[in-house]
Amino acid sequence: MAYNVYSLPDCRTVLYHPDVGTANLHQCGHGKITVSSAGDLTSHTATADGYVVVNKLKSTNGTIQIEIPQNSLGDWFLRQWAKWQKNSQDPSRVALGTLTIHDASGNFSVVCTGVTLQKVPDRVFDRTATNLVYTLLATTITEQ
Repeated sequence: MAYNVYSLPDCRTVLYHPDVGTANLHQCGHGKITVSSAGDLTSHTATADGYVVVNKLKSTNGTIQIEIPQNSLGDWFLRQWAKWQKNSQDPSRVALGTLTIHDASGNFSVVCTGVTLQKVPDRVFDRTATNLVYTLLATTITEQ
C-alpha cells in the first residue's frame, strides 16, 4: 500500500536578517507556519465574441504567518526584529530578511526573500500561555 509521510520535526525553518541575527524556528517550538502567495499565476480575459485569452502572470510576493508560543525564543527574536525595524534609520536595510523552510520528508524547500514584519502581533494575557501570530511580508517566494 502506498502512502505519504509528513513530519513537522523534519521541517527546518530558519529566519535571518543581517542586522538582527538568525532564529532556528524549528528549535523554538513553533506551532504553524503558513506561506501564502499574494498573486495569481494566471487570469482569463473574455473578449466580446466569447474568445478566452489566458494571461500568464508573474507574481512572486506574499505573506507568511508564524504561530509561535508567547515568551519563547522565537517570540523573543521576532520582538527584537520588530524593535529594530521600528528604529531603523536606513530604510534600504529593512527588506534584507530571509525565511527558509526545508521539508526533509517532502524533499523540497520554500525560500522567501525581502522579508519584513508587517506588524507586531496582538498581545494576549490569559490564565495560560498561548500562541502569537506574527505576519511577515515577502517580496519573493520560491519553491525548490
